[in-house]
Order: sequence, then structure tokens, then C-alpha cells
Amino acid sequence: MVSKITFGATATRKEIVIKKANSIHIEKSWKYLTDTAAIVLPKNTSFFNKHKIREVFKTGDPVKIELGYNGVFVKEFEGYVTKVSADIPIVIKCEDEMYILKKIPVNLSIEKATLEELLNKMLPGYAIDPLEVEIGSHRFPKTTVAKVLEYLKDEYSLYSYIKNKVLVCGKIYADDSDQDIVLLDLEKNVVNNDLNYKNKEDVLIKITAVSTLKTGDKIQVSVGDENGEERQLSYYGIEVEAELKKLANEDLKKYNVDGFTGSITTYGIPFVAHGMKVKLQSNLYPDRSGVYHVDEVIVDFTDSAEYRRQIQLGDKAA
Repeated sequence: MVSKITFGATATRKEIVIKKANSIHIEKSWKYLTDTAAIVLPKNTSFFNKHKIREVFKTGDPVKIELGYNGVFVKEFEGYVTKVSADIPIVIKCEDEMYILKKIPVNLSIEKATLEELLNKMLPGYAIDPLEVEIGSHRFPKTTVAKVLEYLKDEYSLYSYIKNKVLVCGKIYADDSDQDIVLLDLEKNVVNNDLNYKNKEDVLIKITAVSTLKTGDKIQVSVGDENGEERQLSYYGIEVEAELKKLANEDLKKYNVDGFTGSITTYGIPFVAHGMKVKLQSNLYPDRSGVYHVDEVIVDFTDSAEYRRQIQLGDKAA
């Protein structure tokens, strides 16, 4: 089990590579706008005997975290230092590329815009991967990229996150659809699980379907069980309530299926990230095998020989 933390070169120091950490905790999800990491470093290394901590690590410094086994590394996180503790142990908190983007000021007005046009106007020249939708006319005076992205999430269910320094917006499960499905055996390479299995007869869902029109106006309908678990689904350009209701009822069928909910904990390898799919299989319950989207991944690494990946399951894949 190996770790490699690289703090990129800055104007005041050279690149620093640290290969020993007390612990590393990483949280990644399409739900949270910003992926985060917390690194706890030992004080008794020769490096810190020669340098003052706050002179070495500063807010905004680039950082990359790689973890693995037997000298083979996987990049788990890349971003920037956001906070360095003054006490022992040394705790360095980090955020991904969104740390830079969300502070950029925004002061714009745009008419009958697509999502792509809005993002390009906010972040000219930055790599983006937006859903192809129209969001109407908007004014965003004296605000920031972060607040605009939060607005898109709250008003249109267009979630944003960073993937390989690309701003993805509105794409939750579609962006990794070309990747191989990761096979996870509940009796072999799953350390433990917090899963519940539900038969489709026991799944009660209420869907609130919201369609955003080209003008930016919205229409809304509800289908399903009035007392069921609530889900909001977003549609774009559907102008007739009857058509919106028909589409919502079709999507409702996707939720009324047998399947697991909850999370599983695996070893660090195989690598799994949100947006990917995992296939759960069990020799004890072969009829419960299924493919699921991944909503969130939490990675924990310690110097006591632990490298674990907690995977929060999303919807069952079609």
C-alpha cells in the first residue's frame, strides 16, 4: 500500500513530494459542487525538521494525491490547498479545481441562452461539458461563478462538478457511460456493506416533473404514490402538461424495480468514481445481481495499512 502527495512548485518554493501520511480522507460526488480532501501529515519527518509548516504550505498551492498498491498509483484527487492547521498533527485541507472557478466574479445579462452559452460567457476559454438545454434569459449582477452554479442546481436541477479540469454541468450519469462496468462481488472484494434490498412492490415513489420552457418559464406535474419517496425530475422544452405527465410516468417505471439501496465499502482497487457503474453480484443471492450508478465515493487511507473506498449507490441502471 503506497501514497504519494505532490505539492506543485510555486513562486516561493520547488515541488514537494511526500510519500508518507498519517491519513488521507477524500470525498467526491456530483451532488456537492466541490470535491474535498484532508491530509494529515506526521510531524516527525526530516522535512519538517528543516522547514516551518506555514512557510511551506499556503492557501492556493496546487496538490495531487495518488494512492495504490505495490508501487502502482491511481490519481485520487487534484486541486488546491485551502487551509493549513497551526497545531499538531498537521492537517491540510484541499478542494478541487472548483476552488478556483467558484471565486471568479460574474456580472452579466444574457437573453434566451443555452446552458453552454451561459457557461462560455461566465468562463471564456475554460473547458466545459454542458447538457444541451435552453434556460431562457437571465441577469446575474455582482455575483460569482459559485452562486450561479448553485442557482442552476436549485432552479433547474443542473448539477455541476469538475472532472479532469473540465466543468461538467447537467450531466450526472451520462458522462461516464462509455467506461467499463466495475464488477464487485459481495462475498469476495467487498469489505462490508450497508445495503437494503427492496422488491419493486415495496418501492413507493412520487415524481415531481418540472419542464423548463425556452422562455425560462416552467410547468410542473406530479405522478406516482402521493406518500412515496419524492424525486424531482427535470425536463426541457415540454410545453404540454399531458406530454410531461406521460414522460414522467415512463420514468416512474425506472424506479419501480427490485434493487439495492445504500453503500458498500471496498478495497482501494478497483478504482471507482461517481458517474461510473458498478455491477453487484452475490453467490448467496444470485437473483439479486444488478448494475447501479455511483453517486458518491469516499476514500480513506491510513498508514496503518488501510485503503478503503466507500461507494454510495445511485439509481439502478437500465
